[in-house]
Amino acid sequence: MEEITPSHQAYWKLAKALKSDGYLPTPPSGNRTTRSRSTTGKAECLADSIEQQCSNNTIHDATHSHRIEEEVRTKIALEPQDDLAPSPEHLIGKGLIINEQFGFRPNHSCPQQVHRLVEHISEGFKKKRKTVAVFFDVAKAFDRVWHAGLIHKLYTLELPDRLVLIIHNYLNNRNFTFRHENTYSTKRILKAGVPQGSTLSPLLYSAYVNDIPRPSNGVQLALFADDTALYLRGNNYRDTTPRLQRAIDELTRWLRLWRIKVNPEKSAAIRFNYSKHKKKFSVPHNTPTLYIDNASIPWHHNYKYLGVTLDKHLHFRDHVARVSKLTKFYQSRLYGMIGRKSKMSLRNKRTLYLMCIRPVMTYACPVFAHAAPNIIKKLQKIQNKFCRQATDAHWCVKNSVLHGDLELPTINKFMKDASKRFFDMAQNHPNPLIVSAATYEPPPAHHFLRRPRNVLSDPPDALTSEVEKLAEAKACN
Repeated sequence: MEEITPSHQAYWKLAKALKSDGYLPTPPSGNRTTRSRSTTGKAECLADSIEQQCSNNTIHDATHSHRIEEEVRTKIALEPQDDLAPSPEHLIGKGLIINEQFGFRPNHSCPQQVHRLVEHISEGFKKKRKTVAVFFDVAKAFDRVWHAGLIHKLYTLELPDRLVLIIHNYLNNRNFTFRHENTYSTKRILKAGVPQGSTLSPLLYSAYVNDIPRPSNGVQLALFADDTALYLRGNNYRDTTPRLQRAIDELTRWLRLWRIKVNPEKSAAIRFNYSKHKKKFSVPHNTPTLYIDNASIPWHHNYKYLGVTLDKHLHFRDHVARVSKLTKFYQSRLYGMIGRKSKMSLRNKRTLYLMCIRPVMTYACPVFAHAAPNIIKKLQKIQNKFCRQATDAHWCVKNSVLHGDLELPTINKFMKDASKRFFDMAQNHPNPLIVSAATYEPPPAHHFLRRPRNVLSDPPDALTSEVEKLAEAKACN
């Protein structure tokens, strides 16, 4: 292990095994009958579950469903009217996917969509306005795509006939068997859904939801594949909530029409309002309730959206607390490789930290790097602990010296550099929604509100200054 290189396969296999939660045995399936206890019974039970999962949702409009299926049958039976020229993906190359959809598109990412929401809320804070956001839990989105509905929408998007026919044949009459040990279940038909694991499936799902209602009256829509959110800001909640409810009703009608199911009890609503202090979460008695299909949407104090935990005041304390806990778990699992007693080289310890631990702390950092220094400092403490353990340094050795020896930037420096790249790319982005979210003048340093762009003009913290001074002195020598 002292001589192993970071590119060695065994190195990463061991790191992955240590980082994981460990093996969890599969619980018994079905009821405790003779059939379910046998190998054949287990295979059939699990096949039943998958077959049920990949089936169509309930039909709410039989007339609409029948019309769509008849249209598709008629068009598929016709001879293709065009040739399929060799070209990039038609849906992306021709700009057919709506701007609100950030999922699985070139130069689009989860942090950009979260940043768009955070900036919308922060702009409201600047004007003492409040924002209400609703996050929808779409049930088994990829597994229950209605095939006829998808093919109909591909024709509507004016894709070449031959390409639509290829996709139809790709989805139609798919079947599977489930293997348990050496026993196979009976063959089952996949009646709905796009194949999981296929690079084409996310794009097909984006096409399926491409005609989703885009609300007016200031309500904003955010999509990342099946992650769907609506949000609106206003002067008070009593004015904002009815407008948002109308947008939810319009979206609900569309979801029912295209057989997409949403779980209201797993969805979430948050009322964002500015406050310097952390307050105990409570929903005022006069707060209007939002509904999905007559089922109330629960109010939350925070919500994990695309990997970032958003709290109602945008302090990001909850996010940093969550990633800190997860990072410490990974550090403890990997301690045998990066700890004081490990015989692994410092180079390998550093590589393991950069690839497996730091990304957990700094994921989407341009969104929250402007948080209060005492919050970000919690992440720096975790990095300090790694530096001390990896080098087996004495307690009197300064953290700045350890960072210099490991050639490791501080968390403050790393986040600032990442934010600069993020905003530089956003300013020249082809999607106008990303450009508008990143283009603004940050509040002055003495202003009550901080926004993500503030991190670009913040002076370095004390540790970063020390590390930079040591680096300059080393370069002069």
